[in-house]
Amino acid sequence: MLDDDKLEKVLELYFNRFNNINTEVLKLLGETIKQFDGVTPSQAHKIAQKLKYGTDLDELINEISKASGKSAKEVRTLLDKVAEENVDFAEVYYKAKNKEFISYKDNKQLRRYVSTVSNQTNELFKNIADSRNIGFTFIDKKGNTIFKPLRDVYNDLIDEAVYNVSTGVTDYQSAMRSTIRKLADSGIKVHEEKVGYKSGYNRRIDTAVRQNILDGIRTTNIGIQNLVGEEFGADGVEISAHSPCAEDHLEYQGHQYSTNKYDEQGNLIEEGEYEKIEKKLVRQFGTLNCRHFVFRIVLGVNQPSYTNKELKEMEKESHQKVKYKGKTYTKYQATQEQRRIETEVRKQKDRQIIARASEEIGEVDKAQQKISQLTTLYKDFSESVGLPTYIEKMQVSGYHRVKAKK
Repeated sequence: MLDDDKLEKVLELYFNRFNNINTEVLKLLGETIKQFDGVTPSQAHKIAQKLKYGTDLDELINEISKASGKSAKEVRTLLDKVAEENVDFAEVYYKAKNKEFISYKDNKQLRRYVSTVSNQTNELFKNIADSRNIGFTFIDKKGNTIFKPLRDVYNDLIDEAVYNVSTGVTDYQSAMRSTIRKLADSGIKVHEEKVGYKSGYNRRIDTAVRQNILDGIRTTNIGIQNLVGEEFGADGVEISAHSPCAEDHLEYQGHQYSTNKYDEQGNLIEEGEYEKIEKKLVRQFGTLNCRHFVFRIVLGVNQPSYTNKELKEMEKESHQKVKYKGKTYTKYQATQEQRRIETEVRKQKDRQIIARASEEIGEVDKAQQKISQLTTLYKDFSESVGLPTYIEKMQVSGYHRVKAKK
């Protein structure tokens, strides 16, 4: 089965692929800004025409399409593997109930289900391949978040550069500085309403892809577990376990629970322990960043994957209080603080990349100083609270450290 480490490696593969796309977009925009520095208004208009009718943006959009196509082809293989592992996990329960076991590769019903999930998961990649669905978000004068497609952002950036040159601003780079920051802080995003989501929240392309793959894996896991559980006659579930764990799920993880019992007509006879727990939870298992998986089982066939001693150790670690500079955290809260710092480091690296491409040295120095400060904080915080560091989570393709001015 996909454990936490394996799952994270899969998700990081897709995250990094589209994080690279984000870097390439920022570099192109930064290089576009640079081309107008120090030119006359007449030269600026000629450069603008050359860029708008050039192929640089088209070539980059084509690379985004290729990355989407490659990811879409991989999804079915990934979900087939997840499904196969789920079916193999259930074999012992088929035998315990004297039911015929059919392997995943020979089970047409399960393969049709995974095909459907695969097609749903790939919808995002199809939409990303359409450049109208990817772009940047900005805050307008009324404080509203607006989305602009990539091509519009590119053309507007060129127009802004021409305007600043034509109006004779004394410092072109200073005039473009705010735009550089806004582009970096937004990053390339997916217009979620256009790709079928109703949240109105536009996620960065790398984050959207990561979540999309995770959703596909979870949907496959849940669906296959429900289908095979119905076939072999599951009467319980086992919930996976990890540490540190969020407080709301901590007492339930790693245990086996009974599930609803029904009569032959499908009427509920007895409510299961698992369903009672789910009713009590605000955040159900496998939702809202929960890393737990739920497996259908036959109670009494085998022992839980984790012993009571191991679960007590996980509980102890999750409850453990740690302090850093006067503030107290649980171990789980400390991991969330790590994620916050990692995200901020990546944000500053994006700023440095676009500033370096546009040769805005002042912004490069500011970003580099912040990166150094945050990296030091990250290492000091992690060591102080006893957590391993995940330097790879702060990596950004195209970032190169430069010596910042003091």
